[in-house]
Amino acid sequence: MPIKTYTGAATFPVDTAVDVTALVELLGRAATDERLRNDLGDHFAYVAGTRPEWFRPHQEAVVTGFLDGFDVTFDNLCVLLNGAPDRCVEHLERRLRSRWSYPEAWALAAIGTEAALTAIAGLVRDGADPGKEFEDSGIWTPATGPAQYRFTPHRQAVELQTVSDPAELLTADHPVGLPLDQVVRRPEATPAVWHYLSLRLDQLPGMPDWSADRVHLASPKGSVGWTLTAAAGPDGLWHDETVTFDEPSRDDDTEVDNSDPRGTGIAVLRPYDSDLVYSNGHILSTPGLVGTAGGPPIGLYPNPHCRSCNRSMFHVLTVQNYIREYGHGWRTLYLCEQCQITTCTATNWN
Repeated sequence: MPIKTYTGAATFPVDTAVDVTALVELLGRAATDERLRNDLGDHFAYVAGTRPEWFRPHQEAVVTGFLDGFDVTFDNLCVLLNGAPDRCVEHLERRLRSRWSYPEAWALAAIGTEAALTAIAGLVRDGADPGKEFEDSGIWTPATGPAQYRFTPHRQAVELQTVSDPAELLTADHPVGLPLDQVVRRPEATPAVWHYLSLRLDQLPGMPDWSADRVHLASPKGSVGWTLTAAAGPDGLWHDETVTFDEPSRDDDTEVDNSDPRGTGIAVLRPYDSDLVYSNGHILSTPGLVGTAGGPPIGLYPNPHCRSCNRSMFHVLTVQNYIREYGHGWRTLYLCEQCQITTCTATNWN
């Protein structure tokens, strides 16, 4: 079975809906057994990636009685709890108004129904989310109306494959290591120095409308702790790029040469299924995988806002720097479809 438990313990069977029921029945004990709780989290990640419909009959029981033992990452929660009954929303909102709890906030956010998003908006406007848990999870609350998902719950695994001829990059759907003149309007003046990945949005279900065929993820000079923002024209090329750093950039940051063919390749989008390895709540133990397209952002760092309209930006993907190695940590791509603005961020390992 493609599950590697957090503790290294033997896995439970997850071959039928009855097996999932047996996992749910262990959640009461898992509330006070951290090892079991962690191991069950990997099993439920597998269920989210393969047969989420087997979990659906248990949504209300888990939300109302077993959340303390249900240690599941937010992206998996968004699959497992999607569309949960309004009774779950009412239960979670009532509890959050009396005592803030991030597991219950995540559970409410994961449901994704109009009732859940209306409840979130009310909590935010009433000041009940002091740590901006909802916003950092990719949920934006406008001035009026329900909150909005700024991500698609539909996820695809990002696999890196090598190419024998760099010319293949120019025709690939999702190239890794493009020349900068394929990314920016003025390569001689841009702060972008390293291309990680470009994506065709039409191959990613649930993405917002975009004027160009592809969107780009690139880096300025700097290992981690930066935000690179650019406007994108109808041809997809960046212009008006700006960079901010969490700390002042260092003169001794490693020089890079984007024309170096080492590390170039193509990204292949794979479905979440039983061919992936589920471990520690994610799929990155699968050989060749470097991240996920779709799904919510990591949630540990503030979500960027569009520099033009100040709306929370739409999360496209998060990958490890290993996709084309430069710097360290996570590389994340966001969009504002209204203003045609792209933002790339580099954050440290969580």
